[in-house]
Amino acid sequence: MRKAFLSLLVLASTQGCQQKTVFHQATSSPEELQTHTEVFKKRIEKVGDNIYVAIGYGLANSILIEGKDSTIIVDCMESMEAGEEVKRTFDSICSKPVKAIIYTHFHTDHTSGAKALAGNTQPDVFAQELLPHYLDQTAAVVRYITEKRAYRMFGVYLEKDALVNCGIGPELHIHEGSELGVLRPTVTFRDSLDVTVAGIHLKMYHAPGETPDQLMVWLPETKTLLCGDNLYKAFPNLYTIRGTGYRDVNLWKNSLDKMRYLHPEVIVPSHTEVIRGAETAYKILTDYRDAIQFVHDQTVRGMNKGLTPDELAETVILPEHLQQNEWLKEFYGKTKWSVRTVFDGYMGFFDGNPTALLPLGKNERAKKLEQLAGGKSKLAEQIEQAMNNKEFQWALELTDNYLALYPDDKKVLEHRINSLIALGSAQSNPNARHYYLTCALELQGLKNEGLIKPTPDLVKDIPLSSIFNGMAAHLNPEKSIDVQQRVLFNFTDSKKQWMVEIRKGVAEVQPFKTGEPDITIHVKEVVWKELAAKIRKPLPTYLSGEVKVDGGQVAFLKFLKLFDLKED
Repeated sequence: MRKAFLSLLVLASTQGCQQKTVFHQATSSPEELQTHTEVFKKRIEKVGDNIYVAIGYGLANSILIEGKDSTIIVDCMESMEAGEEVKRTFDSICSKPVKAIIYTHFHTDHTSGAKALAGNTQPDVFAQELLPHYLDQTAAVVRYITEKRAYRMFGVYLEKDALVNCGIGPELHIHEGSELGVLRPTVTFRDSLDVTVAGIHLKMYHAPGETPDQLMVWLPETKTLLCGDNLYKAFPNLYTIRGTGYRDVNLWKNSLDKMRYLHPEVIVPSHTEVIRGAETAYKILTDYRDAIQFVHDQTVRGMNKGLTPDELAETVILPEHLQQNEWLKEFYGKTKWSVRTVFDGYMGFFDGNPTALLPLGKNERAKKLEQLAGGKSKLAEQIEQAMNNKEFQWALELTDNYLALYPDDKKVLEHRINSLIALGSAQSNPNARHYYLTCALELQGLKNEGLIKPTPDLVKDIPLSSIFNGMAAHLNPEKSIDVQQRVLFNFTDSKKQWMVEIRKGVAEVQPFKTGEPDITIHVKEVVWKELAAKIRKPLPTYLSGEVKVDGGQVAFLKFLKLFDLKED
């Protein structure tokens, strides 16, 4: 029973920390990537009379707007640690209390240091109305895979010389034991909001792009635009390799047009550097939106000619004047990835080639390729030859197939690791670079798991829906295919009830009682959340009588074993 509750801790939207292990690699990096690091030189940049931008303190910028008797903070860094450092710096500039916090969107690097930056105040927290949904959505359903891929993409486990920079910031300031301190929004809006805060008149506009909940902040008196993540000094991440839903590139382009026709004299992005001068700002915004439209239009044009994503990725190339724009260098997004996401956004996974309708399984294809090569030894020889010829992508593809059949072959694993290091070292795109290099580390023994330490206040705000929707997504159909069972969670403090009904491989979760339960769990909501987030230790909690089970502990243990849950 106690072991079963340990298993369930995985279902919260935060997870416990793991010791960060740094692996050593011999890596080089392109000169242009090293030069790009200058963009993130740690500094406070003053904009006009009352705006201060913290650049280089973490992946994102945090922006301080000084008002008459208080301040406004726009975007709040990626962790409490990063937020506390920025807070100390802002306080040395202006000690006025924080009246309001504005999130430009839900991403961790813009929200997770909010409690640190708020300090002892209780500010209003402004956001577009979709933000709470997206803040909670990925927490319990696809958190494991997106977190793992994010750590790869941002190079969290890499040494400094391998990391270089993250393209839009020096690093993701997440380390072993990092804490998140998100404040939930208190004021939301749909399309626009015109307010005066701390004596500052500002307008917020919904500006979907990198995220559906993106907003921009306009200060009309000084013609200053805070553009969030819809513009930064790198090619836009129209698709992110850590994984995301479709980013509607047409909406992104339209949001940039909204910005252009405000004719800002100053633009303060939430990543990279400040843009000054109306003419410069207009030119950068125009080229940025033109690059997005070009990728969209030429992908659609090629689609209508019958080209596949692979063919489009090779043929859609930005015009020279856009390639040469320093705000469109591929230090974050890439044209090839963007083409693929546009195709997928319109057409889904199927590329139109009937070969892709029902392809061979991974192992079956590997066996066929082995036969084609002339057997196991011949396939291994081809990998060796590719490595000798420095054809590292081909070697990587061959090792995919070989290792599907012989996963413990140390020599081929070594070739795969060296291919990944070689490909990563050659990349000036940090996302691709870090992904290659971190995957190499994983093959060398790195356990790429959670580093984040949840705080009690953060856990308290986790919606129960995130926890229970996560349960449904973790049901093991092989274990539950013959099971029909109802389990009721009765939360004694909030008086809420959630029922989980198992029906032959499917878990229906509802925030109400759907029938007579086979098992009933009585527990306070806050206790259950703290157990799930590993803040509380299960044994003393149960011994204290804070969790009670009607229907038998053994039955509940069997229920928990129906789910694919990690254990400590």
